[in-house]
Amino acid sequence: MAIFGKAATLEAQACNKKYGKVFDYLKNTDLAAVFAGMNVGDKKTVEIDGKNVYAIFQVYNTKIHANAKLEGHKNYADVQYIYEGQEIIGYTDIANIDAEPEYNAEKDIFFCHAKKQLSHVVVNAGEAAILEPQDLHAPCMMIGEQKVAKKIVFKVKM
Repeated sequence: MAIFGKAATLEAQACNKKYGKVFDYLKNTDLAAVFAGMNVGDKKTVEIDGKNVYAIFQVYNTKIHANAKLEGHKNYADVQYIYEGQEIIGYTDIANIDAEPEYNAEKDIFFCHAKKQLSHVVVNAGEAAILEPQDLHAPCMMIGEQKVAKKIVFKVKM
């Protein structure tokens, strides 16, 4: 089941010790310095524990709901932390997919469609979502009008 909330709350609730490296990084890193000089469309990857835990810094325009893709992963969990801005993340359990998706093993991602409507959660600056492989998600959806958001997607090998 996906977990949403303030980073400190998620740190306290996360059962998998692998997430500790994510929350240590959030507490001990000058995130503004990493985002410095990044513009809309830019991405920057930072290794935390090699390929076991790494961070993808992103600056993007939020999307209209119809353009958000439902995605899933088999080998990594996502911890999606909103640094600046806000977005809606749609989510559902993997049991809700309508067909077996085509999996890209190199990128550990697949895109799919749900049999029924997604649940939606607003994630604000300073909040995060832990999305494990059974938690399909459609991130980056706009609230109201399209705005710029800055997010860190931590990839945690399961």
